[in-house]
Amino acid sequence: MDIKDYRQKKGYTQEEVARLLDITLRYYQNIERGKQKPNVIIGLNLALILKVNPFKLWKIKDAK
Repeated sequence: MDIKDYRQKKGYTQEEVARLLDITLRYYQNIERGKQKPNVIIGLNLALILKVNPFKLWKIKDAK
């Protein structure tokens, strides 16, 4: 799943998520499309809003 899938699963619009993150809609759209990477704080807050493990959301492999 990608960010858009998680967002839609939670029933949020792009506008709602951008507002919750206190960022512009354009910036959020670029994050969702993979055109821009958020800073760590925004990335973690997005995971919290969508209730997804940040490693899963950002497709980071566990270091074991």
